[in-house]
Amino acid sequence: MDIGALLTDSFSYAQEALVGKWTRWAIFILFALPFSLIQFLFDPKTIMTGTSMNWGAIPWGRIALLAGLGLILSFFLSGYAVRIYRGAKPAPDFTGWTDLFIDGVKLAVVWLLWLLPIFIVMAAACAIAFASFLSTRATAMPNIVLLLFVLLLLLVEFVLFVIVMLFGVLGAVRFARMGSIREGIRFSAILTTIRTMGWLSYILLLIGFVVAMVIYAVITGILSFIPYIGWVLLLIVNPVFMIFTARYFTLVYDQGEPQPVPPVPVV
Repeated sequence: MDIGALLTDSFSYAQEALVGKWTRWAIFILFALPFSLIQFLFDPKTIMTGTSMNWGAIPWGRIALLAGLGLILSFFLSGYAVRIYRGAKPAPDFTGWTDLFIDGVKLAVVWLLWLLPIFIVMAAACAIAFASFLSTRATAMPNIVLLLFVLLLLLVEFVLFVIVMLFGVLGAVRFARMGSIREGIRFSAILTTIRTMGWLSYILLLIGFVVAMVIYAVITGILSFIPYIGWVLLLIVNPVFMIFTARYFTLVYDQGEPQPVPPVPVV
């Protein structure tokens, strides 16, 4: 395992996928455009009246239109990531649009299934917290009890989130390789993959990605403060990190796959 090699390979892959492939890069930018345009639909200064929110000043219809269009287009981008997960090298073109869209939807379903336990626990936590709040008011129970309960629920959510991320990343790649949503959430098979590469190696590989993500966040944070063109620069840079991420997770998954044994030369 060489984290540096995986990072270098992933960045080179993203660079080769976009530099000189201006049509491909333009598709990424165009498909991400609707979500970026939402910020220009309203002025935050007109939304806030003193300390109260003026909900009527928010153009909900136009926001819903752009959000819906952005969601639909995002499935094509997710479908492109699925093709990278399958080991395509060099990076694939935007072809077979129907399959691209279907793969993107299926990938979204895989992630939704992985995140479902978090949503369920969160909903249950909110309901219990609200009931506990009413109970403390009725019985004059110290607020410290409610606070400790909320902190415990947050801890449970955090642990659950870590587990979901550890398995969901490999589950997404496994879905792409196997072509089955069920395989993408097969806990035992993903656990076998992790054990093959080793828990420590897997965690170190993810830490390497987190470092890269922090660097990317710093870069995008700086770009976002550039007046007028900052949002355009983000649209240009984001595809690089998206392809980098898909390639990196692909290489991480391959670390847990049995490597073919080279044939023994016949003497």
